[in-house]
Amino acid sequence: MRKLNVPFALGLVLLLVSLFTWGYQLKNGLIVTGMRNPFSWGLYIATFAFFVGIAAGGLIVSSSVYLFNLEQLKPFTRIASLSAFASIMAAAAIILPDLGRAERVYNLLLHPSFRSPLIWDVVVVSAYTLLTFLSVYFQLLPDWKKEGRGFLNGWTRGLTQEQVEAIAAKWARRIAYIGLPVAVLIHTITALIFATQASRGWWYTAILPPDFIAVAVASGTALVLVISLLVAGKERFAQYEAAFRTMARITAGALAVHFFFVAMDLLIHWWWGSPEALGVLSLVFNRYVPLYLVEIVLPAFVMIYFFTAKARRSPRNLLWGCFLLFAGVFVHRLMLMFPAFNQYPLSLSLPGMEVEGWHYPVAVGTYQANAPVFVGSWPYMPTILEVAVDLLPFGLALLIIALLVGSYNFLPEKR
Repeated sequence: MRKLNVPFALGLVLLLVSLFTWGYQLKNGLIVTGMRNPFSWGLYIATFAFFVGIAAGGLIVSSSVYLFNLEQLKPFTRIASLSAFASIMAAAAIILPDLGRAERVYNLLLHPSFRSPLIWDVVVVSAYTLLTFLSVYFQLLPDWKKEGRGFLNGWTRGLTQEQVEAIAAKWARRIAYIGLPVAVLIHTITALIFATQASRGWWYTAILPPDFIAVAVASGTALVLVISLLVAGKERFAQYEAAFRTMARITAGALAVHFFFVAMDLLIHWWWGSPEALGVLSLVFNRYVPLYLVEIVLPAFVMIYFFTAKARRSPRNLLWGCFLLFAGVFVHRLMLMFPAFNQYPLSLSLPGMEVEGWHYPVAVGTYQANAPVFVGSWPYMPTILEVAVDLLPFGLALLIIALLVGSYNFLPEKR
């Protein structure tokens, strides 16, 4: 428990800072963020996509262990389910600040439009939260019966230890059968929220959903690997070294698939050379090239590094590789927003003018004396307050993981 005091305290601090700042945002409105008319999605939605991907990848790992009988990874099914549960809770939490008026969220339930991918996401996120909770619950149930603790387990009092273990094993396998397609579905629908926006050429591609799944497998497996390394510690690294090598290879293989999709997407955008496609590529390789290099270079380095024997021999090397991957994937999610929202889909043809079209001006959302109320573009940059609110999912995920790992046995010796 002493080892978990630092992550628990850090998670609590992050959570309190974000909640306090969110209260300020609720009082003053979304104007305290850097978002304006053209940037209706920003840091919050990028963080949502980041955590949904990790959540999907975590349950894919957990379910695959049961479905494909991956003996080496069986000791880590509890950790995989925990990472998925903590991540989906984090993803659901960051949606609320992005709504602005979070107290009106009930309207999503009372007046849903099932033609909207946003409603699809509400449904699958809710279902996924329940599914990941049940996955953790049934895997811990035998321990709770044996130790006489836990919660929601009063129904097991009249059952023997063997009966509880049999029920838990049966339902854990059933959840695995359901969990794998649902994990793929949740990130597919998240991708469809972007890919169905025909006016945004950066998103409007069939490659986006499978690419989201590839990134989810890489980042989700990386989080399982990080938690597993920290729980096992240096003293048990040799005991589970084969499992850690397997997870590193899964991460690297998924990244290889991701880069194939990236190459195909860029090739098609460049090949057809439409004004919209070339405009987006101009933004990517000019204004946003530093971010794009981070998005490409860090995961590419991790992919190559994890295929080497040197990276897989040391827990420190594996941990550093995973953290570099998280940074690259997070920037990848941010780069979904920047080029797309700076390529404005609305334009006005001007008769008698040589130019083909003129973009509608953008309202800056604030009025200041001697300052323009409308501008031709809006280079979005998250504000300090926005960054502080965005600490919410990170603090929540850290608290959930630290609290549960400190309270229960997530790495049993025998499975």
